Amino acid sequence: MRKLTEYDLTRSSVNTIGQYKILDYLKQHLNIYEFKVYLINRNTVKVVDKNDEHLYFKYNEITKEVTYQDELVEQQKEHDYEIGF
Repeated sequence: MRKLTEYDLTRSSVNTIGQYKILDYLKQHLNIYEFKVYLINRNTVKVVDKNDEHLYFKYNEITKEVTYQDELVEQQKEHDYEIGF
Protein backbone atom coordinates (compact mmCIF):
# COMPACT_ATOMS: atom_id res chain seq x y z
CA MET A 1 0.00 0.00 0.00
CA ARG A 2 1.42 3.36 -1.06
CA LYS A 3 0.16 6.76 0.07
CA LEU A 4 -0.08 9.28 -2.74
CA THR A 5 1.49 12.66 -2.15
CA GLU A 6 0.03 15.94 -3.38
CA TYR A 7 2.57 15.77 -6.20
CA ASP A 8 1.37 12.26 -7.13
CA LEU A 9 -2.25 13.45 -7.12
CA THR A 10 -1.51 16.50 -9.26
CA ARG A 11 0.46 14.51 -11.84
CA SER A 12 -1.80 11.42 -11.62
CA SER A 13 1.32 9.44 -10.79
CA VAL A 14 0.00 5.89 -10.32
CA ASN A 15 1.11 2.42 -11.39
CA THR A 16 -1.76 1.01 -13.47
CA ILE A 17 -4.54 2.07 -15.83
CA GLY A 18 -7.14 0.98 -13.25
CA GLN A 19 -5.60 3.23 -10.61
CA TYR A 20 -5.50 6.08 -13.13
CA LYS A 21 -9.20 5.62 -13.95
CA ILE A 22 -10.09 5.66 -10.24
CA LEU A 23 -8.01 8.77 -9.61
CA ASP A 24 -9.64 10.51 -12.58
CA TYR A 25 -13.09 9.58 -11.19
CA LEU A 26 -12.13 10.91 -7.75
CA LYS A 27 -10.86 14.19 -9.19
CA GLN A 28 -14.18 14.68 -10.99
CA HIS A 29 -16.33 13.96 -7.92
CA LEU A 30 -14.27 15.06 -4.88
CA ASN A 31 -11.83 17.68 -3.75
CA ILE A 32 -9.19 14.96 -3.69
CA TYR A 33 -6.61 17.14 -1.94
CA GLU A 34 -8.73 17.07 1.25
CA PHE A 35 -8.26 13.30 1.60
CA LYS A 36 -5.49 10.76 2.07
CA VAL A 37 -5.30 8.45 -0.94
CA TYR A 38 -3.64 5.03 -0.91
CA LEU A 39 -2.96 2.60 -3.75
CA ILE A 40 -4.05 -0.84 -2.54
CA ASN A 41 -3.64 -2.99 -5.64
CA ARG A 42 -3.85 -2.66 -9.41
CA ASN A 43 -7.58 -1.85 -9.40
CA THR A 44 -8.25 -0.60 -5.86
CA VAL A 45 -7.68 2.74 -4.15
CA LYS A 46 -8.43 3.61 -0.52
CA VAL A 47 -9.63 7.13 0.39
CA VAL A 48 -9.50 8.32 4.02
CA ASP A 49 -11.15 11.53 5.25
CA LYS A 50 -10.21 13.81 8.14
CA ASN A 51 -12.45 11.79 10.51
CA ASP A 52 -10.42 8.68 9.66
CA GLU A 53 -13.36 7.12 7.81
CA HIS A 54 -12.55 5.34 4.59
CA LEU A 55 -13.96 4.01 1.33
CA TYR A 56 -12.45 1.62 -1.17
CA PHE A 57 -12.81 2.47 -4.84
CA LYS A 58 -12.47 -0.33 -7.38
CA TYR A 59 -12.13 -0.24 -11.16
CA ASN A 60 -13.85 -3.05 -13.06
CA GLU A 61 -11.85 -3.82 -16.21
CA ILE A 62 -14.81 -5.54 -17.88
CA THR A 63 -17.53 -2.92 -17.33
CA LYS A 64 -15.08 0.03 -17.21
CA GLU A 65 -16.86 1.36 -14.11
CA VAL A 66 -15.60 2.69 -10.80
CA THR A 67 -17.50 1.47 -7.75
CA TYR A 68 -16.98 1.98 -4.04
CA GLN A 69 -17.57 0.05 -0.84
CA ASP A 70 -16.99 0.42 2.89
CA GLU A 71 -14.82 -2.65 3.28
CA LEU A 72 -12.22 -4.28 1.13
CA VAL A 73 -13.57 -7.58 -0.13
CA GLU A 74 -11.17 -9.52 -2.26
CA GLN A 75 -12.35 -12.51 -4.18
CA GLN A 76 -10.15 -15.38 -3.22
CA LYS A 77 -9.23 -17.48 -6.22
CA GLU A 78 -7.14 -20.56 -5.99
CA HIS A 79 -4.83 -21.10 -8.89
CA ASP A 80 -3.50 -24.52 -9.83
CA TYR A 81 -0.38 -24.46 -11.93
CA GLU A 82 1.12 -27.41 -13.69
CA ILE A 83 4.78 -27.20 -14.50
CA GLY A 84 6.09 -29.43 -17.22
CA PHE A 85 9.69 -30.16 -18.09
